[in-house]
Amino acid sequence: TETNVSSALQRIAGQKNVTQILVGRPRKRWLLDRLEGGSLLDRLVRENMDVDVHVVSQDGRLSKPPPSVSIFSFFRFVSRPLYYWNSICFLFGVSFFCGFVDPFIGYRSIGFIFLLAILIIGSLAPFGPVIFSAIVSAATWNFFFIPPRFNFSIHEANDAVMCSAFLIVALIMGYLTSRIRLHERIIREREDRTNVLYEVLQDISSSQGKEDFLVKVTERVGKTLDARCGVFLADQSGNLKFDFAKPYALSITEKAQAVATWAFQSQKPAGWSTETLSESKALYLPLKGSVDRIGVFVFSPRSNRRLNLEQENLLFSICSQLAAALQRHFIERRLGESRRLQESEKLHQTLLNSISHEMRTPLTAILTSSQALEDKENQKNPEFVQIAASHLNEAGERLNRVIENLLDMSRLNSGMMALKQEWHDLNDLIGVVLKKYAKNIGSREVKLNIPDHLPLIKMDFRLLEHALANLILNAATYTPVKTPITLSVETSGTQLKIFVDDQGSGIPESARDKIFEKFYRLPGTPAGGTGLGLSIVKSIIEAHGGWIDAATNPEGGARFIVSLPMKESPPTMNDRGTGGL
Repeated sequence: TETNVSSALQRIAGQKNVTQILVGRPRKRWLLDRLEGGSLLDRLVRENMDVDVHVVSQDGRLSKPPPSVSIFSFFRFVSRPLYYWNSICFLFGVSFFCGFVDPFIGYRSIGFIFLLAILIIGSLAPFGPVIFSAIVSAATWNFFFIPPRFNFSIHEANDAVMCSAFLIVALIMGYLTSRIRLHERIIREREDRTNVLYEVLQDISSSQGKEDFLVKVTERVGKTLDARCGVFLADQSGNLKFDFAKPYALSITEKAQAVATWAFQSQKPAGWSTETLSESKALYLPLKGSVDRIGVFVFSPRSNRRLNLEQENLLFSICSQLAAALQRHFIERRLGESRRLQESEKLHQTLLNSISHEMRTPLTAILTSSQALEDKENQKNPEFVQIAASHLNEAGERLNRVIENLLDMSRLNSGMMALKQEWHDLNDLIGVVLKKYAKNIGSREVKLNIPDHLPLIKMDFRLLEHALANLILNAATYTPVKTPITLSVETSGTQLKIFVDDQGSGIPESARDKIFEKFYRLPGTPAGGTGLGLSIVKSIIEAHGGWIDAATNPEGGARFIVSLPMKESPPTMNDRGTGGL
């Protein structure tokens, strides 16, 4: 914000690399031009040598000048009548006081009291009342205190000079005081604008999603500028969509929708306070992105009072920040969709590879066993039927695990997997996993180090069962058959930790950061597997608010550490007690 129009134009021209300025021919103002050092045109031509200034003459002469145009328009004499009334009352009190002290200090000292009064008025009132007070105080001092009293004639030359100097000094002091107040107001408005923009940016950065910050920003703008605000966004086809069910939308008529559509398509403001469709009761500002058209901001004022320049700049700045935030949101969403498509493509390719490798083994076993069971001779042998059934069961379970891993990873990537958390006992979870996958574990020993009286954990039982089963089966698959698996549980503060230890070859230090990535398998491991098991475990644990890490077992081998948050358990029947009937 600048108080000097010429300096402001020069500064903007330098920032924007402007080479030509178009101005209208100014009117002649004999006093004001001399006070300001020439008209705006004179100062632009004299002070700026790098920009061409073009002058446009008026089409005709105005038959009557506007009411606000006068030789004193620069001083802004037009103020509320209350300021003038308060100034008169204040000067009356000062004059009454001077009448009491006049016999003691003399009429010349009275002038300094009036100067002090002008300073006080200049610090509280606009420039118009200050000039009015300076003229009235000079006249009052002359009429009531300078000899001869009760007339405006002055006999002594030094008194005339002193009265004239008083008037000039009072005018200059009032002018300087009003300039100080003007700069103070400009700085305060600039600070208020900066604070509002900071709060808008804070609303955007602290919000979880698009709808959240749009609601906050529209409410803040409406509260700051006394208006009802809303936002309409473009749909995927690039057309403006009027979805009134959104919390940040504003209900408008069909005619208003046509104005909003015009502003969106032309990317120009329209409606109230503009020259385009100005009969509309709301202002429609397009939200412009660097590439796409994002939407329209609706500003419906509660009163018909026009916005001043500072308020318009604030509104345009907020719309620019809002458009940038929306564009960033849409770009991030597109990048996320692109990443999901890449992951889906990779998953699709892995699924095809799994069909040709991992799934072929159990399918071959199923086909072989089923064909053997079709032989009538084999059907008469109970032992063969039992062995074939066992092979069918093992192959089916293996195929089911592969399909479950692929489906769960697909749901996790798409964000469709929702947790169904309930309070469960961890002992029940461990017991179900060991019983369900006993055949896969085989004769391998599973050592349990679980303390008594474990707290209940709020979890999705099926998902955590899948995660724990993947960890145990991973240890059973990639370690020697005769080595044990140890499952330990500890509580530490607000965390419950589960340790799964094996005594295999362990995990190399260089692979610990990659082992939880999708499709990653340690070099040298036996053929089979999709490399999704540990990645699924990590996604499930993090969905519960926990974390998982890989380390080295102190006894040799690998250690997987799962940490789950412990919340305050619900009271049990023993805790609640019993009440009498």
